Amino acid sequence: MYMKKIIIIIWFLFSSVFCFAQRVAIVGAMPEEIRLLTEALEKKHLIKYKDLEFYTGYLKGQSVVIMKSGIGKVNATYATTILLEKFKIKSVLFTGVAGGLHPNSYPGDLVIAEAVFHHDYARDMANEYEVRATRNIKGQKDNPLLFKTDSVLLNLAKISVRKISFLDVGNRNPKVFTGIIATGDTFINNPKKANWLYENFQALAVEMEGAALGQICYQSKIPFLIIRSCSDNANNSAHLDFQTFLKPAAENAIKVILGILEEM
Repeated sequence: MYMKKIIIIIWFLFSSVFCFAQRVAIVGAMPEEIRLLTEALEKKHLIKYKDLEFYTGYLKGQSVVIMKSGIGKVNATYATTILLEKFKIKSVLFTGVAGGLHPNSYPGDLVIAEAVFHHDYARDMANEYEVRATRNIKGQKDNPLLFKTDSVLLNLAKISVRKISFLDVGNRNPKVFTGIIATGDTFINNPKKANWLYENFQALAVEMEGAALGQICYQSKIPFLIIRSCSDNANNSAHLDFQTFLKPAAENAIKVILGILEEM
């Protein structure tokens, strides 16, 4: 009986450490953006909870949990909130594709976010479209317009990209940009809107989840970083380029995620 109690206590302590150990969370909106990561997981375990699937295990020696958030800001907000409630998370990395906005960028180029913002949280007036800061539900105070990414994670990303051999995309080797990423619930297939985002906000890429995740992490005081690989240039051919370059672009973003984990 005494030995049985000892075994139960040891099991409880082990389970507690397992359940409450801090993990690095890795999030992608689509299956293509996380598949290589889940396939590479060591000691992989699938947890299904509230319509979401979480893969726990180890990558590059780091304890991680990987999640598909779904496309769009509402899905990203919901999934990130559940993620932070379900697991003890020390940092969040978002990986995926985006539309490139820099005039000298091409499909395949990468953008490491220094900050993200909602380009569609705005006041739409007759002669003006004013992008505004969101409001924190706690205290009803304005959030910053730009949600800054974590400086430590950003530095690890900069170190890692110098060591990575990226896949060629469209017969060229990708360039890596660092700067602002715009988020909105619209797939941008419009060169005029793409230029507006670049000219007015110096945004280097546009996507549909980053600022939603960034806002939740900011309000929860969780370090985060967004890595995007451009599948298109948010122009008239964006819908075609997206299909062509999705797979190699997503794989290059994953290479950065793995590089960050290796540098930790």
